Amino acid sequence: MQHLFDELKKIRTPIIYDAIERFGVRPRSEGYTNGSIRSILPSLESLIGYACTAKVIAEFPPLPHEHIFRMKDVWEYVRCSSSPSVIVIQDLDQPPGKGCAMGDLAASIFLNLGCKGVVTNGGVRDIREVEKLGFQLYASNPVVGHAYIRYVEIDVPVKIGSLLIHPGDLIHADEHGVVIIPKEVPLPALLDVAHKFLKSEAVIVDYCQQPGFDLEELVHLVDQHEDRMSHLEKNLLYKESSNDRDGTRSHD
Repeated sequence: MQHLFDELKKIRTPIIYDAIERFGVRPRSEGYTNGSIRSILPSLESLIGYACTAKVIAEFPPLPHEHIFRMKDVWEYVRCSSSPSVIVIQDLDQPPGKGCAMGDLAASIFLNLGCKGVVTNGGVRDIREVEKLGFQLYASNPVVGHAYIRYVEIDVPVKIGSLLIHPGDLIHADEHGVVIIPKEVPLPALLDVAHKFLKSEAVIVDYCQQPGFDLEELVHLVDQHEDRMSHLEKNLLYKESSNDRDGTRSHD
């Protein structure tokens, strides 16, 4: 599995999205974050891992008898989850981002628990120190203080940048944003489709770099690309239909 993750990290997230699209398992407008979530450290490599989910509150002090998870419980939850993991934190404050759950201290701890990065609609801090650790940050904004940050829920569905994320969802992210790789899509097949898409698209990109650009030739090359992708998509749908009948369909 790790070799698949290593190869998928080499592919930019928009191409992962384009490859997923060919499997026809969800609408094209679903499965990825909107522009409110951005990569704070775009110089780091792409992020891939299984979602560990949580909800936090930061702006106001705790209420009497409010249920708060001990950090030990949060850490144990992450440690026992599938690895590599990504901690996905929904900030419940309105608006979110006044405080933060992730800085250099937290990143250092989470790295030792098998976690490679955070995705949050809240804030993050200690940017340069976290970058040195190689821990990825996807957030709405940097922020100075952690305020009254506390974890009030863990291991529950969360909503980040219009995207509903469940515990265990497989996430791929880079400077463009975050996408969920559907469980219905086998990773070897996803990697194969992504490589074929890039190879087919490169024909058009390479042509545009050449002298003697001709619009009619461009139209021809684009049509060829669409034909290749359409043929690929039909083959995938046929294989998936066969797997469904055989009971062999698998995320792995």
